[in-house]
Amino acid sequence: MGERLSGRARAIIAVVGAALLIPLGATAPAGAATPEPKNSDADVRAVELGKPEKIRAFKSETTSSDVGTAAVDCSLGQANHDRVTSCSYYRIPVIFTINEQPAGTANLYSKATAELDPRNRYQWRQRVELRLTDPSTPAAYAVTGRVGYDCNYCDVDESGPQLLTPGTTRTYDFTMSSPGRQLVNDSIIPYATLDAPGFDEGSAYIGEVFRPRCDNTPRVTPVRFGGCVYPDVPPIWQVSVRNPRVDAVAWHIDWAQRNLNQPWGVPGSRYPLHRTFDQALQIANRNVACGPDVPRPPNRPDLSCDEYPFAQTYEGASRNPDYSCHFLDRQDNSREGSLRRSFLNSLRTLENDAFYVEVTGKESATAPAPPSVRGPVGCGSD
Repeated sequence: MGERLSGRARAIIAVVGAALLIPLGATAPAGAATPEPKNSDADVRAVELGKPEKIRAFKSETTSSDVGTAAVDCSLGQANHDRVTSCSYYRIPVIFTINEQPAGTANLYSKATAELDPRNRYQWRQRVELRLTDPSTPAAYAVTGRVGYDCNYCDVDESGPQLLTPGTTRTYDFTMSSPGRQLVNDSIIPYATLDAPGFDEGSAYIGEVFRPRCDNTPRVTPVRFGGCVYPDVPPIWQVSVRNPRVDAVAWHIDWAQRNLNQPWGVPGSRYPLHRTFDQALQIANRNVACGPDVPRPPNRPDLSCDEYPFAQTYEGASRNPDYSCHFLDRQDNSREGSLRRSFLNSLRTLENDAFYVEVTGKESATAPAPPSVRGPVGCGSD
């Protein structure tokens, strides 16, 4: 089992070492710098990992059509994550020093990725790919690298060493776990330890800090397994006007987002919705938006009252006078609620978590919007 380093910032280690030793039979390619002809046993030799190039960090949307699709990717100098996957790609300068003076250099490229499992907090995958390039000293041709993670709650062992042959990508795969059943907000960052013959090893962080949340909340997934997500990326529930199973609800949401005082739930707006499991609040929201005082269409048992923002949110009608209701197909109404609940659960959208709602298919719809989307007089803002 590998030794895990502490969570403090990893300073480059420099201690007194022996003279540079090139393994018997190892030959540096032409063009590489040659070692000094003679070195003192008292020389202080160190491998220093400098600061990475400035990283541009951004987030990717996670919509209902994205679930189960490819993970996010990132280019050099970027850090990216969505609700369940993350990626960062660093270039880190490596300096070989003798008595605190540069004696050679190289570049270390580090790509760190993760795929959280929203349905199992005890087993998810993370990977680090290391590639050493541009060596200017023979010492760089004998560098080995180990990889591990600093975190507050996760359980993972440090890797074994791999020879970082210049120009070759080495892959380190990890199975991560978040022990226990309590809700935890973790901070996870990868580090690498480089070692070269005659040099004391040096360590540094080689990726971005990502902060997953792991929990075993009932009614979201089976309590036995729980799951993990990046909670700072709100999921986007998509509902299509081209889907005959939910199109009536989609048209109502579209009208409400365009006509209410605020664009509740519109992706990219400052007005996300926030989920609630509070049954009393949900009942109160329905009673205000669709209570007995709201006029019902006569002789239409096939219709039911639909409210927006949803009753299962903190932006519902009992807390927010800026709402809409509409009587629409009862089966559409029920199906949309079930599908939305399943989607939010799949991405571990917990109490008071933000999410957005996107109406799709409007531009390519074969039929225009219903001419009377708004509800009867007295139904919210309609």
